[in-house]
Amino acid sequence: MKQPTRTPQIVFLLLGGLLLVIAYLLATLIVNPSESTKFWTSSLQNIAFIILTIVIIDFLWQIIGGEPVRETLTALAATLSEMRSSVVLLEDSKKTGLHRLFSVSGALGSHREWMERLKRSRSHVDLLGYTLHVWTRGENFEQEMVSMVKAGVHARILIMDETNSNLSSFVNEPQISSISVDAVQAEIGVAKKAFMSIAATLENETLLGSYEFRTLKEGLVVCQICRTDSRLTAVQYLYSVVASRSPLVDVRGADTELFQVYMEEFETLWSSAQPS
Repeated sequence: MKQPTRTPQIVFLLLGGLLLVIAYLLATLIVNPSESTKFWTSSLQNIAFIILTIVIIDFLWQIIGGEPVRETLTALAATLSEMRSSVVLLEDSKKTGLHRLFSVSGALGSHREWMERLKRSRSHVDLLGYTLHVWTRGENFEQEMVSMVKAGVHARILIMDETNSNLSSFVNEPQISSISVDAVQAEIGVAKKAFMSIAATLENETLLGSYEFRTLKEGLVVCQICRTDSRLTAVQYLYSVVASRSPLVDVRGADTELFQVYMEEFETLWSSAQPS
């Protein structure tokens, strides 16, 4: 009876061992490795373990007369294909600044966590939305904004004006019974009082930063932007659901492409808005 050849097993065994050695060297010899290096180290380790597992399974299977190599190699090819996609996504993330992506904006964190993020700002805060009423309900929002501006933060807030003719574009009253044009206008009125109250409090104070509040009488706000220093989150408004159930992108790095795209949108609307 002809014995099955061991050459493929030996080749895969050597390949798996070599990848483990390379992964070990990357992990131990490089000081302060980048995120890309960490990714490749982990990927090489995973591939090595997969290959060595295949060799062991194949060896045991041949002992009992089976031949699983074709199935295991197919599984390995699928894994490698997924890893190639992950590498492309990693490169895109580095270029665009995309840190995380949420299908539902409410999954990013609680309202308290949003306020904590706001309080950690040291240089810039830019808020954009069609009402931003949700921010005014944050714990000590007005006091925190006053403290930040006095300490050196430059803050700008921009919302739609209640007289904006495009405001009704956001109101999907037939499908979302909890909202209406009157309700949205009322929210804007409450938010405006809170934002103008901050301005009034800061009027006679010595400031290291600055504070401006504007409303948009013409044009359309199509996303909610929260910029705190070099981090930016943008909620993509959908007509069929409320903002808390709309997708959200989390961007890191003021010099990245997505950050600049969203800030260009903010600056364009800001320049066409009127001070309140």
